[in-house]
Amino acid sequence: MNPVTRRLLDEIDDPQLAAFALAWDELEECLVGIYRDRTCSPRVERRYADLRSSAEKGLGKWEKALRRHWLATRINGTPPAQSPFRSVVAVQRPGDVIDDRALMRTLPAAREALNNLLLERGGRSEPPGTLLRRR
Repeated sequence: MNPVTRRLLDEIDDPQLAAFALAWDELEECLVGIYRDRTCSPRVERRYADLRSSAEKGLGKWEKALRRHWLATRINGTPPAQSPFRSVVAVQRPGDVIDDRALMRTLPAAREALNNLLLERGGRSEPPGTLLRRR
């Protein structure tokens, strides 16, 4: 699990938000593994389908709250043209991730937005966008 997300989850009292953050983390980990390994076994394909479905369901509830956070992020130095979360869950076939550098560049923006939402909901006083950005 992403260490910043893990720390922020310790301060979250909302089980639905925590479940979404955990689902997103697992989906991201799966995608990075596929990209890094440059392969996708049938077992990983099934896992990806389950993780994608879970993250997409959770996204419906959190999409509005995440919007202002992802709008404050950057992908290759520019604001995202669309939700990085939607860009990720739009990938239906995990094998398509293998050579998709653009998708990999989208993941940090989604992570930053998620972490800033966790920061906001955890009762801290820092404004959105204050976490170190990974680009």
